[in-house]
Amino acid sequence: MKRIKLGLVANEFFDLSLGRMGGFGWATRQLARYFSSHPELGIDLIFFTGELCGSIEQREIVVHGTRLILKQSGALTNLRLTRSERVDALLLIDYRPNYGRLCWALPLTPMIVWVRDPRPPEDVAKVSSLRIPGANGVIPKGIMPLDCTSLGTIARTSRLFGRPIVFATPEPQLRSKLTGAIGMDIDELSLLPNPIDIEPGDVRKSERPQVIFLARLDPYKRPWLFAELACRFPDVEFLLAGRAHHKGEGTWTPSDLPSNVRFLGHIDGPQKVRALSSAWFLVNTSIHEGLAVSFLEALACETPLLACVDPGGIVSRFGLYAGRFDGTGMEGLPALSAGMNQLLSDPGLRLQLGKAGRSWVRETHNWASFMSSFSDLCARIGVG
Repeated sequence: MKRIKLGLVANEFFDLSLGRMGGFGWATRQLARYFSSHPELGIDLIFFTGELCGSIEQREIVVHGTRLILKQSGALTNLRLTRSERVDALLLIDYRPNYGRLCWALPLTPMIVWVRDPRPPEDVAKVSSLRIPGANGVIPKGIMPLDCTSLGTIARTSRLFGRPIVFATPEPQLRSKLTGAIGMDIDELSLLPNPIDIEPGDVRKSERPQVIFLARLDPYKRPWLFAELACRFPDVEFLLAGRAHHKGEGTWTPSDLPSNVRFLGHIDGPQKVRALSSAWFLVNTSIHEGLAVSFLEALACETPLLACVDPGGIVSRFGLYAGRFDGTGMEGLPALSAGMNQLLSDPGLRLQLGKAGRSWVRETHNWASFMSSFSDLCARIGVG
């Protein structure tokens, strides 16, 4: 069997020493762990980044047992490093403009784009409305607009050159957003699930009412709404799980929290499974999301959702959608409070939503489904 050398392109790698700890990085770690522990699949993974910089003395590091080729200061050096790896295909974790140099360095290399959070102009405008309460007009960090139309240019040029390129996503309803984000329609947006491997066993919820927030504590996620809800529900324990990526002016700091908020910081592994399993439901206060991994992990633990976003109708299906609220989100507190009351007072509804969510995640977002879809995509681009 011929082995495939797969170049995975990302800016996040789910490593606390390398920056952001989000869903993009989670995906890179999942693939690195799985492919390295299943050599029979014939996939040799290597990481590329459009963002993380190295030096002449340090051109690569190892992350999750996988080589990560760092960005160099010279364009010619970057070109040589990229081409010297002789990858058979590229897998892009969504798309960011600084991926472009890697795509252009390998103009004939087949490419899979794993679409996770495309932002058309209307979503860019929504995110740009974000403000931090009491910050006197300071622009929050982490909301700079992304112009991803260069991916449309790469896709059109690839067709001319004969480079195979396919698009896939864990949420097929993102197709219209992708079209708006890259400035062109695509032939097909295939399903490539998120491989969720959380297995909580028999789930036992906490005796005392308990809810959880699981996300970065950056303004984008609006964690201040979670703290405000804690003030309104003093008899409920609020688990605040996550850490901030950004620092300084334009950020939010978890200080003077109500006594019923338990700050957990970054959690992972068994600790995360325990927290998700004990919570009665997950509260998401983000101004915008794709299909958040935290939604799927919560549902895998039979934990319903309460959120201000509803990607693909997942929140409406397995929880309560509070509605859209731009800016600070403070106007959404009455709707979020109503959702809190409904879920807290109806154990039968929580049980029904949680079990249905766990069943759906098991059936859809698993490794068997991922590998079946991934194999089909590889066949379509002529590798494997």
